[in-house]
Amino acid sequence: MSIEDEYLFEEYEHRNDAESARKKFEGQKYLDPKCDPAFRALFDSEDALVSFLNAILHLDGENAIQSLTYTVQQEEILRLPEPYRVKFDIGARTKAGKRIDVEMQQLKLNDYVDRMMVYNAFLLLRAKNDYNKEIDFRNLPDAQKKKYRYKLPEIYSIWIMDYPVQFMENVYRDEVGLYSQSSTGKEDCVPISAKNKYIIVDLTKFDKPKDKLETDEDRWLYILKNAGSSISLPEFDNPTFEDALRRIECDLASDELLIKQANMKDFLYAYSDAIDESYEKGVEIGIEKERTDSEKKKDDAIKALLVQKVAPDVIAKAYGIPVEEVLRIKEK
Repeated sequence: MSIEDEYLFEEYEHRNDAESARKKFEGQKYLDPKCDPAFRALFDSEDALVSFLNAILHLDGENAIQSLTYTVQQEEILRLPEPYRVKFDIGARTKAGKRIDVEMQQLKLNDYVDRMMVYNAFLLLRAKNDYNKEIDFRNLPDAQKKKYRYKLPEIYSIWIMDYPVQFMENVYRDEVGLYSQSSTGKEDCVPISAKNKYIIVDLTKFDKPKDKLETDEDRWLYILKNAGSSISLPEFDNPTFEDALRRIECDLASDELLIKQANMKDFLYAYSDAIDESYEKGVEIGIEKERTDSEKKKDDAIKALLVQKVAPDVIAKAYGIPVEEVLRIKEK
């Protein structure tokens, strides 16, 4: 979730009744992994997370992640000077030193690109701080400090979006990096730094049927998009996938997970309804303002013609309005 969502959810009235939470998912095979609690449960094992990250980052062979440590719902606090915090859905660190943030974003809110950048900034600062501790930067000789003062480890910000991403027209997966303006659009265009990447997935554009799943990336994205609404899923014949799905199977889920999922779903429904209502009201206000502005411009133009002694019937014919309306403006 976003920074704002977290505060709102914390203030939201939560239920603690396991029985009613379990009833909420009767007849459903799996909890919806697009919802934060089930998303975190799905990847709450090293095997599942390694498999997913290698798939989504397109890492294989010598470049593949072999092992990692991770934290579910990892909180970061920065003082600016007031405390400013974010919570990563999943924060991971590989044995090779890569730092990774994985976010599931279900609510469509404004400024989501800015939000990605804020989270990425937290990830970058945490990664740099950890790296400096690893090399004992404070106690390095001055010559070595100059060499490592700005050296960064690789970081990846992975965002799974359950709504259309505007800048992704015909693809469901995209990579965003730091590019020079002079190189963009060229066939050999490469980022000026490969150490900081955004991997963005638009689930609304992922439409592969279950009989066309060829890669682990296909399989994980299919699960994320369809598990919450499917009576059954394909047989993946892979213990990593099977174990991950068992963690979000409704009949096997713990009371704690079911309660968290139920609370989050109730919150998302209420919040989405509020956003829709606010959006519709905003549209109405915008239309009314646009209409008012347009009418004012028309009235001003008619007044100018009347000052120039243009006949009211001529003006009425030109604007396609009754003569009485022109005369009303004239009387004003």
